[in-house]
Amino acid sequence: MVTTTNSLPRIGLGMAALGRPGYINLNRSTVFDSGGVAERSIEMMQTQANHVMSTLFKEAKNYDMIPWIDCARSYGLSEKFVSDFLKNNDIKPEEVYISSKWGYTYVADWKVTLNDGEPHEVKDHSVEVS
Repeated sequence: MVTTTNSLPRIGLGMAALGRPGYINLNRSTVFDSGGVAERSIEMMQTQANHVMSTLFKEAKNYDMIPWIDCARSYGLSEKFVSDFLKNNDIKPEEVYISSKWGYTYVADWKVTLNDGEPHEVKDHSVEVS
């Protein structure tokens, strides 16, 4: 499929903060804290991602647009979360634009904080990782 600038979506969602528990921390506690303890389990993050993606699809439909979802391997489980959402909601390929990137791989193993010097992601642009 060839797209032109005129056919690209005008509404989109970047999955970085939804697919990786410690990626963005500004005001996350208002969404993820439960009784003062940050709840960032995979299940909770999938639930939040599903809620946001549902809202994206509703809003896109209101404006007669195809939604766009941006993922990446460095966004933790974003590709899995998006895949599960699309399958569970029977969303067909022609009903969504998906972009993803390679070159950075998430390696924090679902930890929000790491020891000094431990990376959250590693850069590798080799063909073997692509």
